[in-house]
Amino acid sequence: MNNELLLLSGNDIPFPEARVTIHQPTIHEIAFIGEENFYTGCEFLRFSKDKLNDEDKIHLENYTNFDVLMSIMKEQNITIMKNKTCVLMVLALIFPDYQIILEDNITLIKEKESFIIDNKNYDSFLDILNSIFCLSTNDENKYNPSGDMAKKIADKLKKRHQKLAETQKEKPNKVAILSRYVSILAVGQKKDINSFMQYTVYQLFDEFKRYELKLNWDIYLQAKMAGAKDLKEVDDWMKDIHSEELE
Repeated sequence: MNNELLLLSGNDIPFPEARVTIHQPTIHEIAFIGEENFYTGCEFLRFSKDKLNDEDKIHLENYTNFDVLMSIMKEQNITIMKNKTCVLMVLALIFPDYQIILEDNITLIKEKESFIIDNKNYDSFLDILNSIFCLSTNDENKYNPSGDMAKKIADKLKKRHQKLAETQKEKPNKVAILSRYVSILAVGQKKDINSFMQYTVYQLFDEFKRYELKLNWDIYLQAKMAGAKDLKEVDDWMKDIHSEELE
């Protein structure tokens, strides 16, 4: 979606195709389910056939990503059921006033009225989901929220199922994107850590990007004023940091 101001405001996002609004949860609200469950649920909701091998793609070429996602969530094996629980947690965060039912589609019920997410509006739903949670849409680098730090977290998640298959005794890899960003900003900007807990994911990522740019800019200027030469130019810390996301 291309409404940067709406995303930055923290307001709920209109989803007219389903006649509902999508709540932007705060870091404080996401903490109730934990980062690993949160990102696992997001990843599962963003299922793509492109992740499958060529043989599986051929067998599913007549089905949409949404069809396959709904079919997978009907399976009864323990891994799928855990992922389905994560999906429900994420949906509960962004649709807090609705009862949620997962069957052939995603049904949201409020005051006896039903609202549907299905093949017709699934792409629009994902567009909003990717935007509010700063999730990458790059096919070559799926599930990479932001930069090198988040890429490491993404790699951990991708390997998690393999790790669990090897041994059930091994603890799952730690997922700590949001908590790391909150900690860095609180110390770096000398602010109360609780204030960042009231940020949405989009607000947190926005401030973290801007803080990185400002930090690099200040270091560059200090070095230049001290007489350092042959310094590598750094980006203007006030530049547009969302232009690529809005294209």
